[in-house]
Parts: sequence; C-alpha cells; structure tokens
Amino acid sequence: MPNDTEVAELWLAFKKGDKGAFGSLATVFYKTLYNYGTKLTTDYTLVEDCIQDLFLEMWKRREFLGETEHVRFYLLKALRRKLFLEKKTSDKRLHQFIENTDDIDFIGEFSIESRIIELETTEQHLKKLNQVLTQLSKREREVIYLKFYQELDYEQIASLMAINYQSARNLIYNALKGLKSAWQHDG
Repeated sequence: MPNDTEVAELWLAFKKGDKGAFGSLATVFYKTLYNYGTKLTTDYTLVEDCIQDLFLEMWKRREFLGETEHVRFYLLKALRRKLFLEKKTSDKRLHQFIENTDDIDFIGEFSIESRIIELETTEQHLKKLNQVLTQLSKREREVIYLKFYQELDYEQIASLMAINYQSARNLIYNALKGLKSAWQHDG
C-alpha cells in the first residue's frame, strides 16, 4: 500500500482527470472498502455495487471534490453513508437507520489470524479473543475495528459513526474495558 504522501499525490492527479491515478486509488482501496462494507451488512452484492457506484460518482464529480490528506478515511465514510442510504431506500422499515446508529448490525468478524502470528500467541488465545469480542455490543465491535484494524483516530471515528469526539473516546474506552474484564473473567 502506498504511503500517505503517495496516496495524496494520486488523489490530486485523479482530481485533475488522470485515469491511471483513479485506477490506482480504486485498486489500493477496494479491499479495505470491501472488508469494511461486509462488516456492516451481509449483502455482499450491495457492498460491491456501492463501492462501484462510489468510484463512478467520484469520477463524475472529481472536479468538485475537496483536497484531503486522509483519502482512506474519506472513502470509508463515503461508503458507510452510501450503504446506509441504500439500505434506507430499499427497506422502508429502517427509516431511522442513519439517525439511530444503534440499529447498525456490525456483524464483522475480525481477521485475528494475522494479529496472532504477529503477536506469537497460541490458538487458545485466538479462541478466547473471538469469544470475548462477541460479548461486546455492535457499536463497540465497530469502534474496535475502526481504531485498531483501520487505524483511524478518534476524530475520524466520531465523524464516521456520527457521534461526538468524546463519545468515540468513551466507546473505545468502554470496549477495551469490557474486553479486559471479559478476558480476565474467562481466564
């Protein structure tokens, strides 16, 4: 994955109409967007369609897009918004879906295997961690994913989840506290 400076350069080139830069952005961020989208819904076709629509809309509106140093954050937020709008449109029962983020089904399973190898832990720890993660609320699982797997900062998480900065910090604190408590309790 290119570093932030290279991504920012791709973004600027894309905004100027460089199709190669646009293709590179799509290639670099597709997997990240798909992984995040499939944690918000099990409708994988919808995720793929929304990613494709997102990139098509970006290309059409490239001249009007602002400059950003945080392209990954911008794309994650745009995909989240697009998925929620699609779900809202397709299912009238969920008319409060965007306003009430507690209704979000954060169903993602974490790709813990790579973390386990990095930390040289045992298979028993993996099973225990998966068990402990299921004890968190949907929003807590989402915030853990965004903070530690997407490496977003508190401001980005707050903006992405449509909550204030302090709520993002509190949510992460409570999630980590819950993980620690469950880990110690089960240990």
